[in-house]
Amino acid sequence: MRIDSTFYVDALRRRQDVRFLLRPWLIAGQLWTCGVIRAEVLRGVRLPRIKSDLNDLFDAMAEVPTDAGLWRATADLAWELDRRGTILPLTDLIIAACALQVGAPVVTLDGYFSLVPGLQTRRDLP
Repeated sequence: MRIDSTFYVDALRRRQDVRFLLRPWLIAGQLWTCGVIRAEVLRGVRLPRIKSDLNDLFDAMAEVPTDAGLWRATADLAWELDRRGTILPLTDLIIAACALQVGAPVVTLDGYFSLVPGLQTRRDLP
């Protein structure tokens, strides 16, 4: 399962402990992340303690490497969607390509992801 930055931001605004919310899936090894999600989330965190806690959480997750193959998949996905008239932000395309690569659904509050063919999305945790 991939957790999009919108989920983290929403949980933090509600003053929820994201580590507690995600603990069952983290222990089960069912959480994936990527550098884009880490950067999107951490750039908006104000308190150093919360930033450190979230860095530890991201470090404990499996990370999809953003290698040349992933960038190619992202470019192909962007090209395909653009030809359909669906223009998505590059960051969302990278996140979608990462999720597709590992076959993981994306938990997100962002409607863009539902436009990606073959990508499973959820608005909340299972």
